[in-house]
Amino acid sequence: MPHALPFRWLLPCAALLALLVLAPAPLPAARITMDDLARIHDKLIQTSVGYGAIPSIYRPRYGSAADADLSMDKQDQVFVVMFPDGPRIYPQRIMVWHQVVNEIIEDIAYAVTYCPITGCLAAYVANVDGLNLIFDTEGRLYDGNTVLIDRNTGSLWLQLLGMGIEGQLMGRGLNMLPVYWTTWTAAYRQFPEARVLDPPQSKKSYYRDPYGDYRRKDSYYFNDELIYPVRFINRDLGRKSPVLGYEINGYELAVDINYVKKMGAVNFFMGDLPLVAVHDKKLDVVRLYNRQVWHQPSLFVMKNNVLMDIATQTHWDPATGKATRGGMAGASMPEYFGIYSMWYAWYDLHPATLYIPGKGEVPQDMLHITPLDQDPLSGLPPGNNTPAPAT
Repeated sequence: MPHALPFRWLLPCAALLALLVLAPAPLPAARITMDDLARIHDKLIQTSVGYGAIPSIYRPRYGSAADADLSMDKQDQVFVVMFPDGPRIYPQRIMVWHQVVNEIIEDIAYAVTYCPITGCLAAYVANVDGLNLIFDTEGRLYDGNTVLIDRNTGSLWLQLLGMGIEGQLMGRGLNMLPVYWTTWTAAYRQFPEARVLDPPQSKKSYYRDPYGDYRRKDSYYFNDELIYPVRFINRDLGRKSPVLGYEINGYELAVDINYVKKMGAVNFFMGDLPLVAVHDKKLDVVRLYNRQVWHQPSLFVMKNNVLMDIATQTHWDPATGKATRGGMAGASMPEYFGIYSMWYAWYDLHPATLYIPGKGEVPQDMLHITPLDQDPLSGLPPGNNTPAPAT
């Protein structure tokens, strides 16, 4: 059991009451129904790209990170997938040509999926009731998002949802694996022993992205143009702003990645659930944690490149959510994992989503750090709560 904290380390009563008032009422749970899936299926668009034109990778080959470093640019976009046997790295310049990598580890199937048009990245456990699924791109799209087909049953799946939208497995969902979108420099620095996807034996130009270039701000990935019309648009964020999308406790959430990187740490509520999104600078990714530490929600700031809670000024590791130094050392925060997507694509499928920046965010003026040698309620040193008489 954790030790009780000294009074001066507890969140001030006034601030705690303010937080309780700030926390919005529980959000209406937004769930995908069978009718929703039927509507998605009816709105699929047939493109000029037919089944098999974008070949998925089956039985992928991997090389060492050291060998891959010889041909990778420092700012190349890569995807890190945390498999049960360790991390593997998937260069975006390969994934853009294949979109699906099918993998089997210890007799369990996995699918690493990427849709370049919607910027959607997700890794799934491709196993339903003991059946290992093998996925391909089917050729059709839903508002720009890739439609997948499994070779086992011929069911159709929407890549962003990880859910069957037609066929024998309609309505079935896939569990996700942790996945991170970062640069080659950051991935290689953090995971020097990771295996890296080798390009298949193919005539495809793996040094050319047919959709654009993440190193050029004038490419498709950054402009405001949409290739396909969508049902719902929200302009509070840029259409193609990269977000992390979550479904937690039946609620939906999108976190603007660039906003969190700018702020360092963003505290907010989703319903009555206290959360904090932080920038893990080592891997250059955003992580989401439950900031309910022990008996009450903590508030966090990034100060001098150090993540700390404002009540105890304990230091926390943004990469793990663990307290490393200070009064709360040994405590930890559970992490949530989401799906990478462009904002327009996430909102189109989740119009009831909460989003950050937005409602539920804790105002910056509540994130002041009080020196530990002062009583946060009086501003006087502990044990001296009586003001000195005027002279």
